[in-house]
Amino acid sequence: MKIKIILLGLSLFVFSCKNNEELAVCQLTKFITDFPATSTLHHDVLTLKDKRVIQIYSYDLRNYKDTVSRQKIFYEYDALGKVSKIRDESASNRIITFEFVYENGKDFAEKIIQKVNNVQNNVISIEYDSKGNPTSVESLNLIGVNRTIEYDNNGNPFRVIRSDFGTLPSVNEHTFDDKRNFFAGIPEIGYYWLLRPLYNYIPFGPNNIVGTKFYTVQNLDFKEVPDNRTVRETNYNEQGFPTTMNILLENQGKTLYSASKFEYNCQ
Repeated sequence: MKIKIILLGLSLFVFSCKNNEELAVCQLTKFITDFPATSTLHHDVLTLKDKRVIQIYSYDLRNYKDTVSRQKIFYEYDALGKVSKIRDESASNRIITFEFVYENGKDFAEKIIQKVNNVQNNVISIEYDSKGNPTSVESLNLIGVNRTIEYDNNGNPFRVIRSDFGTLPSVNEHTFDDKRNFFAGIPEIGYYWLLRPLYNYIPFGPNNIVGTKFYTVQNLDFKEVPDNRTVRETNYNEQGFPTTMNILLENQGKTLYSASKFEYNCQ
C-alpha cells in the first residue's frame, strides 16, 4: 500500500511538472521575415530587461540597410512597472515620444501625450473593455491613429477598423488558431502596436492570426475586397508558441509570400 502511495505521488509530481512546462512563458527576442518579392530580409530584435521589453530595433539583413519599416524604439517604465514613455527614434531628425497618463490608479493608460522633437502635437485617447482589452484608439486632431477593435468569444481581436491619418476606413477580419500568441510574454508591446503597428501582427488576444479578409467602403457600406485575403501556415514549439510562420497574400490573382522565423527566451 505504501509503495502505491509513493508511486501515485510521483505520478502527480510528473504530471504537475508537465503542466508547468506546458504553461511556461516564452518571451520573444527576435524574428526575421523574408519578403522574396522585394528581396528584403527584415530583422527585428527585442531587448529585454527584468522580463520587460526596453528596446525594439529592426533593419534589413540582406541589403544591410534600414527598411521602410525601420524601428528604433525605446521603452521607459515607472516605479510600479507600468509603461511611462515610448520614444521613437526611427528618424533621427524627428524624435517622437509618447507619454502615458494613468488616472485614478488604473492599470491601463487612457490618455497618451504625443510630442515631436519635444513639442506636443497630439493627444491620443484609449478605451478598454471590462477585461482590459483596448477597443478604441482616437487621436484628438484626427490626423493620427484612429481605430476600433472588436473581440470574439475567445478574446481575440477578430475585427479591426482603421482610419489612420485621415484615410478612409478599412476593415481587417481575422480568424485565429488555438495556440499561444507569440507576444504573450511581453504584453507591454501592445501599446506600441496601438501607436505604430508591428506589420502583419497583433499582440492582443491569446492566439495567433491564421487568416485575414479585407473590407473597404464601397457605396457607403463595407464590402469585401475581391481576391484579397491572407492565409498563414504556422509551426509551434513545445510550449505552443510559433517558431515559423508563412503568410500567403492573395491579391487579384497574384500571390505574395513572406516567411518568418521566431526566437524566444523560454522559462
